[in-house]
Amino acid sequence: MKPVRRDSLQRADHIFTPCSGGIYYHHGIYVGKATVTNPKNNGEEQEIYDAVIHFLGFYKKSSCKPQCKRCFYTSQNMGVIITCLDCFLDGSLVYVYEYGVSYLTFNFKSNGSCSYWDSYPPDKVIRTAYCFLDKQSFGDYHLVFNNCESFATYCKTGNAMSNQALFGSGLPGAAAYIIAKGILWGIKE
Repeated sequence: MKPVRRDSLQRADHIFTPCSGGIYYHHGIYVGKATVTNPKNNGEEQEIYDAVIHFLGFYKKSSCKPQCKRCFYTSQNMGVIITCLDCFLDGSLVYVYEYGVSYLTFNFKSNGSCSYWDSYPPDKVIRTAYCFLDKQSFGDYHLVFNNCESFATYCKTGNAMSNQALFGSGLPGAAAYIIAKGILWGIKE
């Protein structure tokens, strides 16, 4: 995997960044220009040019940072949120998730970096991400079955899948993951 330059990002890109020394990745949908609202200041609004919509679970809650002056993010925000790219990356590199890769490529790529499903058009991806943000309706966070990668892949394809949580790699891991998700989490793809 090669990191990309920030200025090369396109609206509706599924982006990800390493966390905890590369043990796992945090995923989101890059939306570019957006208006954000300050929850602490009577609805003050501000326009940012590098917004990311992403799904935060319990793991970010422990970091205590002051509120971002650009996007108003605080470490207490949970669920589907919108932040600036700096808050999303938290000082790390940015990568772009690949869609529509061949089954062969999928078998040899790093888990959590690509999908064999094709992506929806950018406008549909953006609308889907904003819908979840507006309704706060992506469900309860689950480390394996309903996480930030599940959110981003659902926005891109309509299928919630966390390839970094696969039970093995490639297609056998994907099949085992889908079966386990259906049995243990009660969600069918």
